[in-house]
Amino acid sequence: MQVGFYTFEEQIANQYRRFIKPQFEINPNISFEALLIRLLLGTISFTNEIEDIQYIQNKNYSLLGIQQNAGVTTRIFKQCFESQRKIQTLCNFLDETRYINRQFFENFLMEITCYFHRTQEESHTLAFLHIYRSLEFISYSFPLIYASITRDYYGSFNSLKNYFHDAKNDLAFFDTFLQKLFEGQGTLDQQFTLQFDCFEPRLNQNHFRVIKQILTDTRYLNPVEDISITVEYKNLLFLVQNLRNRYFHFSVGDKRNIRTTEIYETDLFFKIINEEAINWISHIYFEILKASIT
Repeated sequence: MQVGFYTFEEQIANQYRRFIKPQFEINPNISFEALLIRLLLGTISFTNEIEDIQYIQNKNYSLLGIQQNAGVTTRIFKQCFESQRKIQTLCNFLDETRYINRQFFENFLMEITCYFHRTQEESHTLAFLHIYRSLEFISYSFPLIYASITRDYYGSFNSLKNYFHDAKNDLAFFDTFLQKLFEGQGTLDQQFTLQFDCFEPRLNQNHFRVIKQILTDTRYLNPVEDISITVEYKNLLFLVQNLRNRYFHFSVGDKRNIRTTEIYETDLFFKIINEEAINWISHIYFEILKASIT
């Protein structure tokens, strides 16, 4: 199955392929959203047709913390969606919506694929740009998709109206939506730890200092000087947005800028953040997806 300049290939072993639902078979009939699900679950590979290089994506990003798939089987679907009944409901949902938001899911799929491509090439600065493009792309779309599948249409309208009213920009709108999506779950308060473990101590000092300055005292926990810093998920998008604004969106004379000389090795720097960011975006998507099949 080819999309853009990528060809997607099956990674599930032949003896297990008979268990794949038709909606998830890699063929010209598969929807862009089904391809996205399979890519984020780590069950397919892809080939860049320009380079003629195959890249294997075998990590499950639907789970916070990321899970390396020991073997690629249909069991991964069951672990994610809990039961065969829910998997069948998902298949029905994909059938019903295959011609809805096709362009959205094609673009989202391409951004995520490009992220994995650049990550496996160790081009982590470029991979970060695909993360940010994905984030801007979904910041309004995800809340609207969630509203379209909820059964409380009146409540959803009021919620969206409040999101727009309270938010100063698209990511503030998205942040407000996440508070509603994860309400009562404690997910936003869960923590992850950024590790600074480059081969060169000066790089660790530099990367630690830059991230600590961006997060300020109220947005990080338990710093271990030049070694690690702990962050709650509710502050991850703040970190991503500010890195983009202060490093890539350079404004002449702005004291908040991060100059080129202030990050010594950008690929090593963004490598620290990227996996956590793509994991968080993926987890949000799967939460919305699961809401559509309940």
